[in-house]
Amino acid sequence: MLWIFLAILFASIALGLPIAFGLGVAAVVMAVLSDIPLSILIEQSIRGVNSFPLLAIPFFILVGEVMSAGGIARRLMDLAGALVGFIRGGLGQVAITGSMFFGGISGSAVADTAATGAMMIPSMTRQGYSAPQATAINTVSSVIGIIIPPSIPLILYGIVTETSISRLFIAGIVPGLLIGLALMVTTFIMASLEHAGQTRQFRLAPLWQAFKAAWLALVLPVIVVGGIIAGVFTATEAAVAALLYSLFISVVCYREIRLGDLWGMCIRTARLTGMVMLLLAFATVIAWFLTINMVPQTLVQQVQAITQEPFLLLLIVAALLLLIGFVMDLTPAMVIMAPMLAPIVTSVGVDPAYFGVLMAFILGIGLLTPPVGTCLYVGCGVGKVSMESLVKAMLPYYAALLVMLLVLVAFPGLVTWLPDLTAVRGN
Repeated sequence: MLWIFLAILFASIALGLPIAFGLGVAAVVMAVLSDIPLSILIEQSIRGVNSFPLLAIPFFILVGEVMSAGGIARRLMDLAGALVGFIRGGLGQVAITGSMFFGGISGSAVADTAATGAMMIPSMTRQGYSAPQATAINTVSSVIGIIIPPSIPLILYGIVTETSISRLFIAGIVPGLLIGLALMVTTFIMASLEHAGQTRQFRLAPLWQAFKAAWLALVLPVIVVGGIIAGVFTATEAAVAALLYSLFISVVCYREIRLGDLWGMCIRTARLTGMVMLLLAFATVIAWFLTINMVPQTLVQQVQAITQEPFLLLLIVAALLLLIGFVMDLTPAMVIMAPMLAPIVTSVGVDPAYFGVLMAFILGIGLLTPPVGTCLYVGCGVGKVSMESLVKAMLPYYAALLVMLLVLVAFPGLVTWLPDLTAVRGN
């Protein structure tokens, strides 16, 4: 069954068929070969999307839409400029810091690439960056958005592996900040070598003005993360609270969104949510087929026969996920591979929340690599650069991300200590 599934999946990719439809075809073929009634496919697919935590996905997507249109993202970028614009690399540092702010609210790497890139790339080119360099910095920093909570990939991982989403969110804070710091150091080095990116003088007055303009927006991550840590609400409830608050400040306080604008935002949110739900429904059917055929259990036994050393096993799994990221987008890769790989790593004592963050990060790197890197294509469109020039400019940042990957594999405590400290367990 596993080989049949993989053959149909890769044939779908080669034919350009959407992954969700490829999973549906694979499910039907596997049901026919197993002499299982097709009605069970409907039952399992409904079970896959009949989940309360899944409501967090459309709410967080809509929060990202409101942020972009409601002036929240722009104010956060202005604050980032006043905060780190004096560091060597100038607006490059601002773009990365802004992505950390933006990613801490929207949870989407693609939204981060489009929103921050449109604001930052023109200014960066005027400051001495080449168009590929400016686009590379804005594109690569988008990976932070799927690590720092909230994170749509972590929500999917939590659902398909039955891991606490709240714990996953808290586990993503420290590695997200470390990844952002690594990208800032890389930008500092590259700007010093290429004499790009003018700095501005650090002054308290502009910082205070930017803070006063953005402090309402800064409450958003406090609502999401602080509310979860304090036990006020779950991750799903945090998404609703974040949406209500972002709408309030955008419509009432900033007055940059009219109620009529919400219709278009809801339509875009529904389209993206529908794609995710269809994918998750068919992936649940596939996972059910593989489970009743003992595929995960067999994989665990075979991998344990090779090694039971957690570090070596994580390196093998990381290499596999990097390869998968080259040919498959993050969302389908997460919902397909997480149910198969999570039992393997947890069987040797690896924390499931730690592996969820690690898996999101590795597949996030795939968003930045050809031939199917979604953020890479969005970056090319926003920055108006060729794929070849963008990939060349991103090479130092690829190296920085791989170094951070090795650090997270070697030191799992960097990910697990904060959720262990806060004892966050529930969804």
